[in-house]
Amino acid sequence: MQLTEPEVRAAIGGAMTMMFLAALETTIVSTALPSIAADLGDVHMLSWVITAYLLTSTCITPIAGKLGDLYGRRRLLHAALAVFLVASVLCALATSMLELTLARALQGIGGGALITSAQAAVADVVAPRERGKYSAYFSMVWGSSSLLGPSVGGIMAQHLGWPSIFWLNLPIGIAALLYSDSALKRVPIHGRKAPFDWLSIVLLAAGSVGLLLALSLGGTRFAWNSPELLAGLGLGIVVLAAFALRQARIPDPILLPRFFTDRVVGPTLTAIFLSFGAYMVVAVLAPTFYQVGLQIPAATVGFLMMPMMISSTFTAWLAGRYTKTHGKYRMPPFVGLPVSIGSLAVLAFFAGRVSALETTVLLTIFGFGIGVIFPVTMVAAQNAVERRDIGAVTGAISFSRALGAAILIAAASALVLGLIVAWVPDMAGLGSLDELVRQPLAPAARIEVAEAFGVMFSTVVAALLLALLVFMTVEHRPLRSTMD
Repeated sequence: MQLTEPEVRAAIGGAMTMMFLAALETTIVSTALPSIAADLGDVHMLSWVITAYLLTSTCITPIAGKLGDLYGRRRLLHAALAVFLVASVLCALATSMLELTLARALQGIGGGALITSAQAAVADVVAPRERGKYSAYFSMVWGSSSLLGPSVGGIMAQHLGWPSIFWLNLPIGIAALLYSDSALKRVPIHGRKAPFDWLSIVLLAAGSVGLLLALSLGGTRFAWNSPELLAGLGLGIVVLAAFALRQARIPDPILLPRFFTDRVVGPTLTAIFLSFGAYMVVAVLAPTFYQVGLQIPAATVGFLMMPMMISSTFTAWLAGRYTKTHGKYRMPPFVGLPVSIGSLAVLAFFAGRVSALETTVLLTIFGFGIGVIFPVTMVAAQNAVERRDIGAVTGAISFSRALGAAILIAAASALVLGLIVAWVPDMAGLGSLDELVRQPLAPAARIEVAEAFGVMFSTVVAALLLALLVFMTVEHRPLRSTMD
């Protein structure tokens, strides 16, 4: 059934709004943490308010994609939004840090399912050639949520109290559902009857949470070479390996093994793992470089990071327009990734003697280059599969992005900490980057720290170069102009 243009706008607009709420929850809480700690106590558990959401929202993405394929996208959006809104109420009513953490974990399940289902919904209502434009809009949603989240969270926590950041989700979420539901009703349900493998869910959830939990605790609660952390990493990898083996043996798996042998989907999963992970390394660790290496106040760092986020969002939009106009998806990364590689290589080489303004210019150029690959990978992967597998491949791309970010951020943080401990004698007991920001440093030590970040930026360059080489192997398949 073909939807009219107003119905397409309503369906996608509602889906984008739901995704905005889910994405906003990853950042809006950060600036409200002091208010939450003052009210609920248990400061030692404070980081779990963010970690719990990230863990569950990551592991649910491939599961949600598969459920949407089996039972229909509209049903899954309804279920995901219900879980998200109920969890938001529980967060707002929490009277202890434990209650808030558990509610945030439940909220992450709804949020992760919303993110995957919203992106898959685009494929249900528009042809592949048109999807690049809308995938670019989703990139803009991510960028705006990253920019607005900390500011909105801080303002609301200060003037309305921290529960207000969770109550905000209810009117917006319900309005988005009402706005889009009439259009989504007319979307054909391409679901099919198939047994859902609950053991696969258990293995995927346990392995993902175990691995991501170990990565989040490394360098903070536990040393990277501690037996506890190595055991956690090993257990997570073993359980995920068991999940992969099971996927190869069951008739209707969550992650289809043929995705990894497909000449479009396979290299696309690897390329987005590396490129999005590299982008998040820069987004997460560059603020520390500004504060420690360049002595920029924390309040100013956010403004200096904004041009990079804006530039990456802008070129994501341009790449989406390119795919719509030309029906191709390979060229934007071939142009953009070398730009990001070159700008970050310059920053890596001059890290010990670069100024804040020069760093901002280089990171802005980096953003211009990296932004193009985000919509392109989703469009290419969705175009390469049958409609019955749209949700599964969307979940696979989302899961690869999240896993790449977690693994590369952990590796980059461990590298920086290890180099600083080795190069700066006074930093022998340094346990985390948060501690580094609070440490007084002599000018000579500060240069050594900046050079350590330069080495880290060099490894990100290597990851991006590998992503470019992998993407070069992606097969070109013209983007279809019909829904068939």
